[in-house]
Amino acid sequence: MDDEALLTMLTLVKGIGVWSVHMFLMFSLRPADVLPVGDLGVRKGVKLLYGLKELPKPLEMEELCEKWKPYRSVGSWYMWRYMEAKGVL
Repeated sequence: MDDEALLTMLTLVKGIGVWSVHMFLMFSLRPADVLPVGDLGVRKGVKLLYGLKELPKPLEMEELCEKWKPYRSVGSWYMWRYMEAKGVL
């Protein structure tokens, strides 16, 4: 099953949202190209990295992080570490 089909199927289950599926993909199935656009830590990292005035919305995240393909999972991990280093999280 590809990532989109898995996302569609799992979010049909009450209580499982897009963020949960993204975390499941990243930390259980480990594909290299998952961008958790709803994750606050990743959004804060992108905001600081690109010097944005406010947190990027999901569509803006997709556009900004397009150049990270096919390693958006790795980029997300770096955003979490960046926030830890800055003491934001």
